Amino acid sequence: MSMWTAIALIAVAGIIAGIFRDKGKRQHSAEIKKELESMHHKLDALDAELRERVETLERIVTNPKEDLKRQFEHLEKVS
Repeated sequence: MSMWTAIALIAVAGIIAGIFRDKGKRQHSAEIKKELESMHHKLDALDAELRERVETLERIVTNPKEDLKRQFEHLEKVS
């Protein structure tokens, strides 16, 4: 094998290795992007659920009937 053949084989091997490395990076990047999108959707769902729960709690706390009920319960406990 001549020196030029060895140089050509090394160059081709380097190019092929670079192609596989880039493909692996893109594939890994796509997996990370998919995972981040999944986490984003879960976070949005959790945010919506928590907002709904807080709104329900605010409605209960600010409801005058609930306040009156709490006062009666407190009086029953004290008596």
